[in-house]
Formats: sequence, structure tokens, C-alpha cells
Amino acid sequence: MNKIFYYYYYLFYSKIIKADSPHLLTILVLSLSWSLLVNSIINFILIRFSNYLLGKFEMIGVLAIIICAHYYYFIQKNKSKKIVEAKPKFFGNHNISIIITIMFFLFTASTLFWVPDYIFKVK
Repeated sequence: MNKIFYYYYYLFYSKIIKADSPHLLTILVLSLSWSLLVNSIINFILIRFSNYLLGKFEMIGVLAIIICAHYYYFIQKNKSKKIVEAKPKFFGNHNISIIITIMFFLFTASTLFWVPDYIFKVK
């Protein structure tokens, strides 16, 4: 799944935005998406069981760990070029892959807006 997201984020930054270094930008944005999701899940669990929330430096730490992991996996192990050449898709369908990738990005980006409201209502 992460390989498919990587490929479609890469396509966006190489074909539509035409960034100078689409692989780096892909890693950063994909890492941000995953860190928003992971931080939201951690905050849900923490608020439910211990009435504690992650601080901003802890959330940035989660982002840094995910960026390092993605950088190591995609760049250091040379997986990024293999993924781009393989052109992975969900269910072998390009359109479904685009829709799922956009929905993933929109959902993770939306956590910035609805998760704090939900957490402070629970708290």
C-alpha cells in the first residue's frame, strides 16, 4: 500500500507540479500524511486511557522518525526507482488507485481539523 501511495504521490510531484526533486518531495509529503494519521491514533489512545495528549515536540519526533524510515527505505535501499518502474496499482486499476490515494491524502490532511475538536470534547 505504501508503495502505491509513493508512486502516485511521485506522479503528482513529477508530472503535475513538476518539482525539481520529486523523490524528496514525495518522501516528505508521504511522511507527513502518515505522521498525521499516526499522531491522531496515538492521541486517541492516550486521551482515552490516560487523559494525556502528545506535545508538539513529541508529534514532531514522530514525523522525524517516519521521515527517516521512509528515507532509508525508499532512497537508501534504492526502492524508489524500482517502484516508479513497476507502476504499482490498487486492484490493477489506475483510476481506483488515484481515487484511493486522493482519499488517503484528504483523510490524513483533514485530521488537522477534526481530531482536535474530537479530543477536546472527549477530554
